[in-house]
Amino acid sequence: MCMLMLNLIKLFLSSVVCCTASLGCLKQFHLIERSLNWTEAQDFYRKNYTDLVTLYNREESEHLIQLKGSHCNAKSWIGLHRKEHSLKWSNGNIVNDTAWLPLPNPCTEPMCAAILKDNTTWEKCTEQKYFMCYRKGSGESFLIEQNMTWYKAQSYCRENYIDLVSIRNEGQKEKVKNEGMNSTIPYWIGLLYDDWEWSDGGRSAYRDWSTESNYPQAGENHTVLYQPQRVILTVGNGGSEECTLCSEGSVHIHNISERMSWEQALNYCKNNYYGLLHIETEEDLGAIKQKFNGTYFTGPLWVGLRQSRLFGFWVWTNGLPVGWSNWEGDRQPEQPLSNHCGAMAMEEGYKWSDQDCLSKRYFICEG
Repeated sequence: MCMLMLNLIKLFLSSVVCCTASLGCLKQFHLIERSLNWTEAQDFYRKNYTDLVTLYNREESEHLIQLKGSHCNAKSWIGLHRKEHSLKWSNGNIVNDTAWLPLPNPCTEPMCAAILKDNTTWEKCTEQKYFMCYRKGSGESFLIEQNMTWYKAQSYCRENYIDLVSIRNEGQKEKVKNEGMNSTIPYWIGLLYDDWEWSDGGRSAYRDWSTESNYPQAGENHTVLYQPQRVILTVGNGGSEECTLCSEGSVHIHNISERMSWEQALNYCKNNYYGLLHIETEEDLGAIKQKFNGTYFTGPLWVGLRQSRLFGFWVWTNGLPVGWSNWEGDRQPEQPLSNHCGAMAMEEGYKWSDQDCLSKRYFICEG
């Protein structure tokens, strides 16, 4: 059974001390106590793990603060650094760049998109505005008539809804404009334009700058996680930090674009990887969403779920019973009406369903 573990391990790498913690089974974080500058830290972790850590939400930030504990000083390198200006949706969806032209002139200060009726404008993300959140499944958008910075609005939407609203087509844009018709001032949507990227290429628009004085300034090109306030701070190019946070695991999820039956998919994954994907916790599902967000496959994909024909219970292919679950309709399929193999539909909120084991589907391996 995958459980949250925190172990102190001594590695004989120039007196490096490493702490390891996992969120579920698919994503693992490491804290290394070693004095390195950001570039040295990036090189070290790409060789020994996966990369410097990417943060997707405040929960992961809190989790890493617990991992750090008293093992190092208040600041630790993370993977956010200056690169080229680009557009990001707050929820990680891929942006159609041409739909949002003209872009603001590149500058050191991040810019965020605001809408008022038919007009889209680019504003400083630190300005206070109304904002629009969305709730997945219902497709509904909600105008929040409170003035917040874009970053604070992002946190509010994630805590109370799903995220700041994203717009993927003209139909969604019309819905957003209709929902905001009564507003007489521009309101934030989830579109960010800045020159900050994560080292591993993760599409995360999480930017927990603590106060206006901590927003990126010229010459501050790398970031640390700062323990007392539990926020991201920008720092200059020079100097070293005693600790670095890195991650591994979530990249070892492989979508196979070849249709097979469930048994064929299982054998393929066993022969080429560890096996079909299993999802034991909500944190595991979060790692999967981070991997595939913005990339959808039509129809359910096979995962490592199967039902016992004799007893009727569902198990993962690694032998573990299904504890936490994400079944369609929040109900586990039961005999005699159920099919005996499990699949997951990305476009349906990553919900699980029972499917005919002989049907040909795409699938996901892990390992």
